[in-house]
Amino acid sequence: MPMKRSPKDVFTRFSVTTFSSVLDALTPDAKKAIDKYGLGSLLMFEKCYVPNKFAKWVAHRVNYRSGDIFSDGKVISLSKQSVHQVLHLPISEKPFPTDFSVGKSSLLAKFHKHYVPSVSFFANKLILHEEMSDEDTFICFVLVAMSCFLCPNSSLVPCYKYFGIFEDINNVKELDWCGYILD
Repeated sequence: MPMKRSPKDVFTRFSVTTFSSVLDALTPDAKKAIDKYGLGSLLMFEKCYVPNKFAKWVAHRVNYRSGDIFSDGKVISLSKQSVHQVLHLPISEKPFPTDFSVGKSSLLAKFHKHYVPSVSFFANKLILHEEMSDEDTFICFVLVAMSCFLCPNSSLVPCYKYFGIFEDINNVKELDWCGYILD
């Protein structure tokens, strides 16, 4: 008789395992490259377990209009500053580019692809220590970090919405990472 599975209360797209595997595999040179582009604070991430019940409890208390969390008459305000305090990512008035087409084309050309590969493609490049430039290392890391940790989606492929950052990779630390993640 087949084993009966219980339904899950919550679908989570957050992948601590993938992100942690990449972090654990990074060489000192890869870490320097990531830090050089302004995202070194993500290297401090420590793997943790968040129970689905707790995630669901928090999700049900978020006001979708304000983004604030309400519980027992108290308010936890989410803002760019609070994201910055937790993640120590760049915060500025310069938003992420909204036109992703040039960044997407640049990404595809850089990795010799005709379509955007899965997140695991980029994760494996880092985990298997493929020889890459600092820029390529950073791009692979960003795609994994955004897809698995900062802005997860339900797809196995990175979301195109932030690909505009790849148009001018040398200025990514001047962008408002906290605002983008909050939105």
